[in-house]
Amino acid sequence: MRIIPCLLRSLDETRRFGQILAQSMMQIPPGTLLLYGGIGTGKTTLTRSIVEALPGGRMAEIASPSFTVCNIYCTTPQVRHFDLYRLAPGASEEALEESFDDASVLTIVEWPERVNRRDLPKEALTCLLTRLPEEDSRSAELSAVGSSGTRCLEAFRSLYLPA
Repeated sequence: MRIIPCLLRSLDETRRFGQILAQSMMQIPPGTLLLYGGIGTGKTTLTRSIVEALPGGRMAEIASPSFTVCNIYCTTPQVRHFDLYRLAPGASEEALEESFDDASVLTIVEWPERVNRRDLPKEALTCLLTRLPEEDSRSAELSAVGSSGTRCLEAFRSLYLPA
């Protein structure tokens, strides 16, 4: 599995990372971004950056869907933002499964480890966020699942780390 490590030293660098991720996912849509990382690692901040980079995203009010499980943003493409933190491990979320099957939307999932591994999509980007000791700094490890996920990862690499 190919991993692209990124050091995000500020909120501005995190926003830039999210904007380039949005561009990449619009070029070659894997359809799903799985966000891993502990509480306070920046999953919702990254989601906000992705949504705001999409057409219609500046009008969206992006917040963590911790209590509602899913927020829908009227962007192009539409974004469905899931936060599964409050689900029991191994739980099934019907709306999530439907979102994975809908090629017209971008699905962003916080805490995907709460879902049975067999229920996760076969095509996706994954991002592991880790908070660093310096204020507003984090590391991000981006990887791919499936062939379209791999193509999207390569598109990200060419935009983020131009030769």
